[in-house]
Amino acid sequence: MQMKDVIRRKRRECGLTQEQVAERLGVSTPAVNKWENGTTCPDISLLAPLARLLRTDINTLLCFQEDLTEENVVEYTTQITKAAQSEGIEEAFRLIQEKVREYPCCARLLYQMASVLIGLPIVLPCTEEQIRKSNAYAIELYERVETCDDPIYVNRARYVLASRWIQEENYEKAQKMIDLLPEYDGLDKRQLRISMLMKQKKSEEAAELLEKKLNSSIQEVFLLLNSLATVAVWEGDRERAGKLAEYGENVMRIFQWDYSAYTVAFSVAVEEQDADRCLEILEKMLKALEKPYKLEDSILFAHVKRKESDAEQKEADSTMMRTRIKDALLTAIEKDETFDFLRKRPEFWKLAEKFRETPQDLKQPGGTV
Repeated sequence: MQMKDVIRRKRRECGLTQEQVAERLGVSTPAVNKWENGTTCPDISLLAPLARLLRTDINTLLCFQEDLTEENVVEYTTQITKAAQSEGIEEAFRLIQEKVREYPCCARLLYQMASVLIGLPIVLPCTEEQIRKSNAYAIELYERVETCDDPIYVNRARYVLASRWIQEENYEKAQKMIDLLPEYDGLDKRQLRISMLMKQKKSEEAAELLEKKLNSSIQEVFLLLNSLATVAVWEGDRERAGKLAEYGENVMRIFQWDYSAYTVAFSVAVEEQDADRCLEILEKMLKALEKPYKLEDSILFAHVKRKESDAEQKEADSTMMRTRIKDALLTAIEKDETFDFLRKRPEFWKLAEKFRETPQDLKQPGGTV
């Protein structure tokens, strides 16, 4: 929040008009109006009297807030995401830079903004230059988080950076980050909080925490099964890889979303470079992305709180997200060298033309669909 917003809000909370503020401080009404519009700022000699008049302190008036709350960061993230959806990634990039300049040492904000920068190119149409720019700034922000004093976000940033360096095969940098991370000790304070809430008979709070933990546990099991299936392919054990893919499918069906249930089997087929199997599963995945998905419909996640919005907006958001996942999946297959074997098949290009929501020039080897 900027000074102009603080002055306006505090004035209204005190029930004062701009004319009354001007009269009591000995300035003109247009001067107060300019303060609230951000055109000018109060003279330094007026800061203390203005703060007293508005029943606040100079630190609050000047926005000398040391840190942001989780609610603040969530609010900013929502604003930036909406701006990205309506005005494009460049506007989101500008807003992120503006907020980071305002709070340059807030680890929570830096981490979240970096995560947004990584995520937006996945769900928004972007040029190669925009993707490069977004990813580079995200890495810069994660590295800045690492220099902050908040150990929780420092470790989260190190984890992300280590994952990034592994992906880019920069194993020396990755190992450096891994060495800085704490060893896993198995202690989870969420379980203690759940036990306490259960003992206190606070059923709704306990259920919400249980569902959140279940959600993260299911996803962790899924990722482990996915990795095990990949290793099985490398070891030449196709039967074991297939079984692990089935287990992954069963685990993800808990979410009642067919798309996620197919992803392990698709990963196995990609590792085996089985184009026929890939095409079969890919079509199922793309069809699944055309169906509405609501996590709250699952009996396992009935208490997880979500942002309040009307049913029409929820449906629109869900449709937009599914469309973007679909386009991102097809774009990855069209560009990533991992899928060279799949791009050689005309059937893939027919699927891309059939299911893609965002029109693009689809070029296959030897021509255009």
